[in-house]
Amino acid sequence: MNKTAKLVLTAAAAACVFAAGCNFKNPEDEYTSPYFFAMAADAAYAIPSSVVAEREKDCYKLYGETRDVLNGIDRSLSSTLENSCIGRFNAADAGARVEIDETAYNVLSLAKRLYEQTEGYYNPAVYYNVIAYGFGGASEYPDSAEKMPSDEEIDKYTRLSKTFGALALETADGKYFATKPDYTVSVNGVTYSLKIDLGGIGKGYAVDVVSKLMDKHSMPYGYFTFGDSSITFKKFSGADSDNYILGLTNPRYTQGSARQYVNTNVKDTSLSTSGDNVQYYTVDGVRYCHIINPMTGKPVQTGVMSATVLGPDAAANDAYTTAIMAMGKEKAVQFINETLAPEGIRVVFTCDNGGKYEIVSNIPAEELTIKADNFKLVNKLEDGKIVLVD
Repeated sequence: MNKTAKLVLTAAAAACVFAAGCNFKNPEDEYTSPYFFAMAADAAYAIPSSVVAEREKDCYKLYGETRDVLNGIDRSLSSTLENSCIGRFNAADAGARVEIDETAYNVLSLAKRLYEQTEGYYNPAVYYNVIAYGFGGASEYPDSAEKMPSDEEIDKYTRLSKTFGALALETADGKYFATKPDYTVSVNGVTYSLKIDLGGIGKGYAVDVVSKLMDKHSMPYGYFTFGDSSITFKKFSGADSDNYILGLTNPRYTQGSARQYVNTNVKDTSLSTSGDNVQYYTVDGVRYCHIINPMTGKPVQTGVMSATVLGPDAAANDAYTTAIMAMGKEKAVQFINETLAPEGIRVVFTCDNGGKYEIVSNIPAEELTIKADNFKLVNKLEDGKIVLVD
C-alpha cells in the first residue's frame, strides 16, 4: 500500500527548513537534488553542492546507478505494472506457482518474516480492503455511510488477507518462485484470490539499496528520500555539527498551530514514517485513512496518529510504522520494548487520547524538543524501555 506522512528536516546550524525532501537550502552549503520517479512516487537525493563540484563524475555515476536500481525494483515490485513480478502474481489464479525475480523473492521473504514478527499487524495482503475504502487507486472515496463497504464484504477480504502467511517461496535451478494460497472469497458474485502490494516496504528496500550505493561511491554526506516516507541519512556537512535536525510534522496541524510537533537529531541512519494525516477522509465525523488495521480489515482507529522509526533497515522500518499504527498505544509499547529497543531501533509515535495529543518514544527526553504546545510526552524510560506515566 502507499503510505505517506510528511516530514520536515532542518540542517544543523541552518536557519531554513524544507518539507518532504525537496527545495532544501542551507546558507553554508547549497544542496543539489536530482529527482527520480518509480513505484508511482518521487525520489530525490540531497547532496552538498560542494561535494558534487569536487566529484562530479562520481556523482553522475551514482545517479545513473540509482536510476537503474529504481527502475529495476519498479519492474519487479510494482502492483500497477501488469508485467512486473508482483503484477503477474496478483493476476494468477489461487494456488498458482509464479516465477519471480530475485528482488521480488528477497522482498517477499522479508515481508513474510515481518508479518510473523509483528504477529500479522504488518500485512501487505490487505489489498482489497484498501480498495474497498477508496484508496490504492480506487476511483473515489465513499462520501456517505451508505457508500461504505459492508462488514460482510470487509470480513471476506480480511480472511483472504490473513492467508498471506501461507504464501510459499522457493528456489529451484537458479530460479525463484512464489505460490499463491489456494483460497478464494466471493463478493457480489466476483471471485477473488490473494493480491499483495509491496509499495511501502518496497520503497524502504530501494532506500536500503541506495544507501549501499552511496557507501560504494564514498558519499558520506547528504541523504536520499523516496515517497516522502522513507529516507536514508548520511552526515550533514555543516561546520558545527554532522547531525541533521529532524522535525516531524504535526499530524493534526491546523492554521495557527505548530507545523512540527517534535525535533530530534539524526545521522547515519534510515527512517520511515506513517500517519493518518495525508490520505484520509471523514464520514459522519469519523476519520478513515489509507492505513488498514489487518486485524479488523478497516482503516486504523487505534488512537495512534503517526509513527516514525529510526533504524538501520528502511524496509523493516516501513513495516514497523504500519504495525505500530495498527497495534495501538499499549501493544505498540510492548512491541517496541521487547522487539525493537533491544536492536537499538528508535521510535516516536503520537496518539489522540480523547483530544489530548500524546508523544510516546524510546528516544531519551533530553534528545527531543517538543515544538507544539498541545503535545505532551507521556512516558519515561527505564533501562531503555518505555514506561507510560499518567
